Amino acid sequence: MKNISKYSLKHRVAQEIRKFIFDGTLKQGERLTELQLSQDLGVSRTSVREAMLLLELEGLLIVSPYKETRVATISQEEVVELLIPMRIQIETYALKKGMPSWTDETKEQFKNILQDMKKAVILEDLPAFIDLDIQFHELIVTLSEMENVIRIWESIVHRIRLHFLYQNSKSGTLEKWLVEHEELIQTLISTDSLADAVEALKNHIVETNIPDVYLLE
Repeated sequence: MKNISKYSLKHRVAQEIRKFIFDGTLKQGERLTELQLSQDLGVSRTSVREAMLLLELEGLLIVSPYKETRVATISQEEVVELLIPMRIQIETYALKKGMPSWTDETKEQFKNILQDMKKAVILEDLPAFIDLDIQFHELIVTLSEMENVIRIWESIVHRIRLHFLYQNSKSGTLEKWLVEHEELIQTLISTDSLADAVEALKNHIVETNIPDVYLLE
């Protein structure tokens, strides 16, 4: 772990810890201490404590008062019963609101993400692919330009990223995910049917996650 300036704000400390979680430096369920993190990052324990509280709100840390703090885990039940249904509702609703206003420039954004996904597959860079996967789905949400929908998405996006990280690191099928995203993006940028686009997105969310959800403990 690299040092960061002792003058960093809690958000910068939180970002550094967040990065450690998403790049696998910190493992799911791993115990964290204010003292160790403050030494690793070169900041005060107060800054670490404040950062931990932010990450707890994001669902990335589990903080037990006067006991211990651990990196959050994610279960099959949460993914199947909560995250996937929420994603379907949020993303398909956002698509319905945003797609009628898409321009050629919008479609180029999707194509650019797909090209970057192809590069990540060639490099066998799972973290980069996951980041692009999140970018893709987030783009659908933000294009709705509905602040309430975007805020709901932001409240669960870190749990979604943990799901992708923990499940996909065990399944290791980058090429398969690329094909699935390529098919969906092709549908989204070529169809004139909003109903077809919504159905394709819904199927994508289910079919890219349910087959491998058993890999979660």
